[in-house]
Amino acid sequence: MASDRAHIPLGMGGIFVPRFSELYRTPEIEILDPNGDVVTSGAAGNTFSVEPGTYFVVLGSGSHRQRLVRQVVVEESKATPVLPDWSGLTIETLDSNSVPFRGEYEIVRIDEFEPYGRGFGADPTIGEALTTWILKPGTYKIFGRGQSFNTLRNFVTVRLLPGEYTKFLLIQKPDDYTIIGGGTLDLTPGTKLKSNWRYGANIGGTLFFSGQFDNNNTKNDAKNLNLNLRSNFWLTFNKAPYEWISDLLLDEGINVSDLDFFSKLDFKELLNATDELRMTSLFIWRVLQWFGPYGRAEISTNLFPHRMKRDDTKYNKFYIINNDSTQPGTWDSTSSTFQLSNSFSPLILEVGGGTNFDVIRMRIFETKVRLGIGSTMGNFPEKYEQISPGEISFHSPLDSLFRDSLNTAVILQKKKKTTNVEFGPQAALSTSLHIGRFAIASAELKMFTPVVPEMRITRPDFDLQTTLSWRLSRYVTLDYDYRYILIQPDNEDARVNTSTHRIWLRFSYSSR
Repeated sequence: MASDRAHIPLGMGGIFVPRFSELYRTPEIEILDPNGDVVTSGAAGNTFSVEPGTYFVVLGSGSHRQRLVRQVVVEESKATPVLPDWSGLTIETLDSNSVPFRGEYEIVRIDEFEPYGRGFGADPTIGEALTTWILKPGTYKIFGRGQSFNTLRNFVTVRLLPGEYTKFLLIQKPDDYTIIGGGTLDLTPGTKLKSNWRYGANIGGTLFFSGQFDNNNTKNDAKNLNLNLRSNFWLTFNKAPYEWISDLLLDEGINVSDLDFFSKLDFKELLNATDELRMTSLFIWRVLQWFGPYGRAEISTNLFPHRMKRDDTKYNKFYIINNDSTQPGTWDSTSSTFQLSNSFSPLILEVGGGTNFDVIRMRIFETKVRLGIGSTMGNFPEKYEQISPGEISFHSPLDSLFRDSLNTAVILQKKKKTTNVEFGPQAALSTSLHIGRFAIASAELKMFTPVVPEMRITRPDFDLQTTLSWRLSRYVTLDYDYRYILIQPDNEDARVNTSTHRIWLRFSYSSR
């Protein structure tokens, strides 16, 4: 209340509704008079000026019936606070590598099996911010898309206490939004440098050894050592209206299948288990709480050469084809490993910018728009890829002996050095609509219009996803999902034109 600079006019009073998170990240609040008419509305964290009298404050997430109602008596020249006996909840979706992405989930209150609809994580690479659920205290189940309310898999639970704000981390698979785990762990507490700067790091590793020994024949002994080190460093600057976030991810792992390596120190025997280096930087200028441009840059590559070890039980040599499979190759029967690619292969740079703002923000209807321009530049040095014998088509017939030799060899084909540049404008439109008390409809349309290397202004790419969730009764919910993807480049092999329909009729019952 002390930070709110709102002025209460003479002869008026005020109603102050506190907020748990950033301004404009919670559902809109409505102030009703005793007749049920809306007097004013707005975001939590503000003082609403009204005439002295009795009012009803309507707030919270979900349908109209699920929202909270609090009665307030307003006195002249005085701001009356609404004491928060409700709970706040933000759910951040990450993958198993601690990388935030725009995941999807559903939330339901367990004791009454009361669904509150679907939620989404925030994609920080385009300047999105998490929205805050305002809910009644209790125990809630967070489960994957399309699951039943009383599912016993693909879910986590969280208990919300009165007047408390909970930050929840939901770990999902980015491809199908399957829940791997979740909890209230804060991964990025950070350390203060000065008033507006924060930095932090997560460093961890694993060491795994396995051995299988044949007491009758030591040649069949199998020993493996896996070492993995994963580090994540971040530096942030936050001073309204500017935000700058930089992140460095280093994930490296090696596999040693021959423990004699430590006596020979032959680094050619080292194999990469994981090898990823990614640096991301994002700048956001929030001109208004609901509008602001952003710019981002990202570099991703690998640090070490990628090597392949030949399985001696299946193959006795390498067969290397340079560039063209129609030309004879060379044999290598002395090496047990082969270098497939060099360090920093590939090296990919992504840059982009745009605006992310709320067009309409009402209790029953919301619309968000993203407009921007993106570019991807990739450098792909020469490398080798494994192919099968059937992919080789020499002009001259192959004799049976040569065919048999190919079946017992690892066939590697050399790929030429290439570069790739894509550039063009991007746009996205997201809407959500609360229909009455029991239905929620949402849609998201993404459009990309490449300019380089193809000019496809009249043939842009589309990705449309819509969802309609209708609560037929307390125990039955009907969901309908529709997705349409249209990608139309000049290359016919790369074109995509698909439609997907999904219908779920979900039942839930509990004797509690």
